Amino acid sequence: MIKLQHNSALFIAPVFLLLPLTTQSTPAKASTAPIEIYDAKDLGKIGREYPLNGTYQQKADIVVTKDYQSIGNDTHPFTGEYYGQCRTISGLSNCFIDTLKGSIRNLHFTGANITSQNTTGLAACVVDDTGTVSNIRAKDVHILTNGDENYAGIGGGLVKGTVGNTTAVNSRVETLGYEAHAGIGGGQVKGTVGNTTAVNSRVETRGAYANAGIGGGWVHKGKIGNTTAVNSTVETLGCRADAGIGGGQFFRGTVGNTTAVNSNVTTRGYGADAGIGGGQVYLGVVGNTTAVNSHVTTRNENACIDIGGGVVTDTVGNTTAVNSRNKTSGERAKAGIGAGIFARGAVVTNTTAVNSFINGNITNFGSISNDQLLCQKADLRVLTANCSSRTEFLDALDFSNSNACPVNAATVSTDTKESTATSESRAAKESTPTKASTPIEINYAGTLGKIGLHPDYPINGTYQQNATAATAATANATAATANANANANATATPATAAPATAAPTTTATSPPRKLCSSLRGQTTGVQKRLIDDSDLVRERHCVVLSADPADDLSELIQQIPDNTVILLSSKTTSPTVAPVTGKPTVEYFIANTIVLKSGQEIIGAADDGFEIVIKLHDNFTSRYMIGVGAHCDNEFNFGETADNHIKHITFQPTGVNPGTQTHVIVHTSCYYGALSIENNVFYLPVWAAVNIHCSANLDASTNDLHTSPGLRFANNKVIGETIHTTTLSMIPEEAIFINLRNINNLSNKLEIIDNTFQGKISELAQIAIGSGSNINIFRNTAVIDNKGKTRRESCTGIETRRGGFALIGLSSSAYCKAPLINLAGNNINVTTTALTIYDELDLALTCNHFRGMTLWKVDNEYFSLKAVDPLPLADECPSSVSSTVDPATTSAPTLCQIVNSWTPINDSKATALTGLTNVEGQFYFDSAVCMTELQSFASSADTTPVTNALGVIASLAILLNL
Repeated sequence: MIKLQHNSALFIAPVFLLLPLTTQSTPAKASTAPIEIYDAKDLGKIGREYPLNGTYQQKADIVVTKDYQSIGNDTHPFTGEYYGQCRTISGLSNCFIDTLKGSIRNLHFTGANITSQNTTGLAACVVDDTGTVSNIRAKDVHILTNGDENYAGIGGGLVKGTVGNTTAVNSRVETLGYEAHAGIGGGQVKGTVGNTTAVNSRVETRGAYANAGIGGGWVHKGKIGNTTAVNSTVETLGCRADAGIGGGQFFRGTVGNTTAVNSNVTTRGYGADAGIGGGQVYLGVVGNTTAVNSHVTTRNENACIDIGGGVVTDTVGNTTAVNSRNKTSGERAKAGIGAGIFARGAVVTNTTAVNSFINGNITNFGSISNDQLLCQKADLRVLTANCSSRTEFLDALDFSNSNACPVNAATVSTDTKESTATSESRAAKESTPTKASTPIEINYAGTLGKIGLHPDYPINGTYQQNATAATAATANATAATANANANANATATPATAAPATAAPTTTATSPPRKLCSSLRGQTTGVQKRLIDDSDLVRERHCVVLSADPADDLSELIQQIPDNTVILLSSKTTSPTVAPVTGKPTVEYFIANTIVLKSGQEIIGAADDGFEIVIKLHDNFTSRYMIGVGAHCDNEFNFGETADNHIKHITFQPTGVNPGTQTHVIVHTSCYYGALSIENNVFYLPVWAAVNIHCSANLDASTNDLHTSPGLRFANNKVIGETIHTTTLSMIPEEAIFINLRNINNLSNKLEIIDNTFQGKISELAQIAIGSGSNINIFRNTAVIDNKGKTRRESCTGIETRRGGFALIGLSSSAYCKAPLINLAGNNINVTTTALTIYDELDLALTCNHFRGMTLWKVDNEYFSLKAVDPLPLADECPSSVSSTVDPATTSAPTLCQIVNSWTPINDSKATALTGLTNVEGQFYFDSAVCMTELQSFASSADTTPVTNALGVIASLAILLNL
């Protein structure tokens, strides 16, 4: 018998994973006859000539061509049933099905080679919440995704539904992008993945925060059960990119029954944890993890490893390691068998280690004999009785976790411990499950530990936990145990604390839409908005929403047509939240990105004394809170031309739990029309409040119909604070990020006007625009602290740029007109560099007040910075400067009235000239005479102003032809 260490004071409640998968090889009789599929031509008719909700039976092996198009899409998903009849589809270059809300069963794939810029899976790109993938076998398959958050998997790239009985042989799943998770069962798992087997296969990610696993890459409140890896590898290269056999990273997820034989898990990035059960387990449960002849390795700092879980904040139970090795290379990297490192309150129990090593030191917990280890825990088609892998399993498409497609008896080993006849007899017995006998009661931890290890407690038995004992078990004393037989799966969800904001449970229906002018009986806040924004709502339709924590605002807005004004009222089903300071808040929650359609406006309509706030549900995993336009950064959607407005809303981009975060509040790519963002409050996320990124080439001057992106960012308050996660603290990267460098002659305006920026921010804004384009940056006030590490810096160790504005021009433009950037009336107070210049651009500086360690950093060795006449911008100067102009006269303002000022801090000796190179033209800075009427900066506690090192400048015009 295997001797396990038990904590007599601890009850380990069994957790069974829900895998409601039929294993029948033929579908139940339908009301209409199934459509038969014989070749690629028939396959191509699904969703075109054949219905997406039909029932299909594949009648022959099919080879598809490279122009094969996936079945369905995200707006027209496949909701039918596809029965593969154990036939094969070869040569896929796209997902078999794009978005699956129906089912795929009993299907084989060979020779697929898929490279995609989107989330991608072999069976389905996305397995939606009602989708099921069952009994899939993949051989010689290669899947690769490029781009951030583009997940990859064999069962599905993104799994919200159920994936079960997936076998991959000689296959490879890879991702290159940031947070691009990868797995065999699924890349990102929010649903259930069970019975996943990988043989001679590899899962690899290269981007930061891109988790990898055999069962799943990142498991967000999902379940992973019965995962087996033989001669397989899971490896991540990026920082904070966790890796495991069961799953890379778990957030409130469950993983049970993970077996690794002759397999390796390796991470190379900073803070990238690794394990067999899971790399990092946050508020999750890991149970029944077994490693034989396997290695877990991390090669960087703060990267923890373990057989059960690398970093654990909740529960790990029943971990067994035989002839296995754990090795860390970096500083502050912990290693263990039950857990590499576990937080206070975490529970690690029942750990067995035999002839295993932790950083070169042999470790033995208990005793175990090889002939009793995996012959009782794993299918003998995987392992011989002495725990070595079978050689014939290396080409093992004949192996399956179910009997829907029977095993080819000719390739099953005739090992002396298990004859062919015995194997066939057992397969026959398992293929038709009989009615379960009386369940065996589990009353305490001692009997739980006997499952699969005692003749009276067989691995394929039926078990029932005693109700009294289950009540006594607490959330922090839970370990996963699951039946390894795919035909005897049952479920019980681990007892975990309910999140502060429960996920929405109902499907949203379209809210009532009325003419704005016909709205009656509305709250005072809605009435005020209808009056104040009368030009915006005139002759348009409005939808008025009320706050309900059970609703998903993003789903509600998805049901609303384009060209609609959406008003968020102060009506709420829950009490308003009264902060210690400030206004009571009316809170709206989102579980996914709000996608604003063409012409949609979203406006907060708070009653006097209240504040409309949009927050994240705890199951939010998207990268953006609001997305505008087509969400494609390399092509335009010519149908999206109407403007969008976002007004009077406070955005809080973190959830109650530290793991719930987003990167950008408002994101848009290549869109037409203008985006107006006014009178909002932004609490910065890890990246930026506003991110505009379009790499498509466009000359907006050549076609009046194809206008360019526009932005008005005005009267907003942007606040940067230190962001804390379970593993690190960081400051936001940018307040505003604009990259429109490939668009020439912008026809819509770009404006950043009358905003305030405060707190901890690495950089105020990065702005890159194309030839012949310009942007106006007027009357903004920024008092920001640039000190602190960003998320990217924590990952890569490469120092992030810090300061005020980073202005980027043209890198090669012998015959192009340089972009123009107008700065007027701004108060910019930073703790590093106020202005950073790259490449060729024109710059107008009028009555700005700069304060920092240095004013300039110019990185344009091959190009010039051209100073533009500042006088045309005199009207943008604040009244404290322009008051010197006599309104009774018509004379133009003088240079003395529009000069800029520079104040160094912290004993810096930098002058207004320091750092300037390759400058053409004149920038005008202050003298003592002209400074008497200028508004001074308030001294902060951590800075000490010093006298301008230039002293009194005799001439107001400083010629900077250096």
